[in-house]
Amino acid sequence: MSKPEQFLSQRQRYQPIVLPQTFTDEEMIRDWTLPVADQEVIGRYHKKFRLHMAIQLCAVRLYGRFLKQVHDLAPQIVGYLGQQLALPPSLGVEAPTREATYLEHRQVILQHLGFQRFGDRAQQQLETWLTGQAQMGLLPDDLFHQAEHYLLSRQVLLPGPSVLERLIIHICGTVHQTTFESISAALSPELRQAIDELLKISEGEQRSYFHQLKAYPPAATISALQSYLERYQTVAKTGIDAFEGQLLTPAFLDYLFKQARRYSAKDLKRFSEHKRYALMACFLLETRKVLLDHLVTMHEQYVMTMCRKSKHTYEQKHRDLRKRHKRAVDVVLEANTRWLDWPDEEPLSSADLWQQVNKAQLQDALTDLRAFKKLEERGYGDLLLARYPSLRKYFADFIQLPFAAEHGNNALLQAISLVKQLDAGEIKRLPQATPTDFVPKDLRRALHDSVGKLNRNAWELSLALALKDALRSGDLFLPQSKQHVSFWELMLNDTRWQQLRTTAADALEQPSSENVKKILPQQFNEAVAKASTQFPFDDLLKFAMASSS
Repeated sequence: MSKPEQFLSQRQRYQPIVLPQTFTDEEMIRDWTLPVADQEVIGRYHKKFRLHMAIQLCAVRLYGRFLKQVHDLAPQIVGYLGQQLALPPSLGVEAPTREATYLEHRQVILQHLGFQRFGDRAQQQLETWLTGQAQMGLLPDDLFHQAEHYLLSRQVLLPGPSVLERLIIHICGTVHQTTFESISAALSPELRQAIDELLKISEGEQRSYFHQLKAYPPAATISALQSYLERYQTVAKTGIDAFEGQLLTPAFLDYLFKQARRYSAKDLKRFSEHKRYALMACFLLETRKVLLDHLVTMHEQYVMTMCRKSKHTYEQKHRDLRKRHKRAVDVVLEANTRWLDWPDEEPLSSADLWQQVNKAQLQDALTDLRAFKKLEERGYGDLLLARYPSLRKYFADFIQLPFAAEHGNNALLQAISLVKQLDAGEIKRLPQATPTDFVPKDLRRALHDSVGKLNRNAWELSLALALKDALRSGDLFLPQSKQHVSFWELMLNDTRWQQLRTTAADALEQPSSENVKKILPQQFNEAVAKASTQFPFDDLLKFAMASSS
């Protein structure tokens, strides 16, 4: 049985009011000041309950809800409220124990503030407003916060978060049905058939392929990389590239993707055809991006692990050979000293030399010197090359991903194209004009063989290292991914800005350029009038009111 649809976190559902723990004096005065009218209403009731009543009155005005955790309120706020009510300092807040008194206080607060309870009429108005907002493309998370502001601005006591959550889910389900039908109608028959295959459970399997696509990647091993490359190829073969989701905003596409992830294949089969195909189409679009991001990350992790292990082996060999190298230098120095000190007038035969120097010891010393020299010159590169066959097991498929590059970084794309041609048998060896600028110095000595031809293993291994760095820096990118896209795709170009310019003011709830001179003074006057009711003895406000008039 599928879980009921939810989008609120546990904290949002069970602790709707987040009390401030750090705040400035100005913020405390702004939110927790009691005007004279509030103090007069509170002063009619028993002295020991006045502090609790003041807290609830400010909470309703500020949050639109009565506060349950009154004892969690910051001591500075409690002290500030008590000071305004001329109450003695108190470490606690005493709440009414009689239900009748408790309910009476609540009713008086609502009447005094002009708030109404969330009844049928308020719910109907909210539903109408939410429907319009949902039709404009707002998602449940945004609708929830805006619904709270909507009710608070109309002085309606906010219902429980779960009530709003269920109402928003119901309205979004109704509004989104039209979107589901439009998405479903845009899908090709081949894509629909591929979606049905993904939701099937193959014979001998316990779960559908859809379930595998939802899994998070394991450690970056060759088998894991091969598995995720196969998953990406399966998603690409569904034909999802032909449907790019032109009907959907990125936020709405991500929302439907997360909804699809919540369900099992069995749950999705219970949905109507339009909803099932729409959710799966969005799931495939986003999964393609996620798989590309996972593959880039796993390639980076595998290459870094390969380099780290090779470096560790190199350093271990270097430590071992360094000790032998030091002894070998002493032996060679001693042999050369004896040879140089030999008298010029006396002939030096090999028999005489070997009487002075241990031949076997000298030969071992020379062997150690040559080995140490080779290790320092190309030891790390050779260790990396020894891991090339393992890298190649997945790199042949990894190189087939749809890479792209910014202007001026075409060398890597040319190199990728050459690997594809080699794998396809279109060319037999690397041409002389092959780009090699990305080859690191550790692999330079192994780049050419004895006759000067390029060593494919060293060159392709260098390309794998270069891809890791280029994808991280953004020189190389995957247009269909989520994280590794072109830098300019993240920017708002002139064409897109002209499209958004007319709606930006409405979306940001700001006046248009034509009305800004009229609206801003009006908003200022309204703010001053509101503040004057809360701070009637503030001389600065009197000056502001005089200036505005």
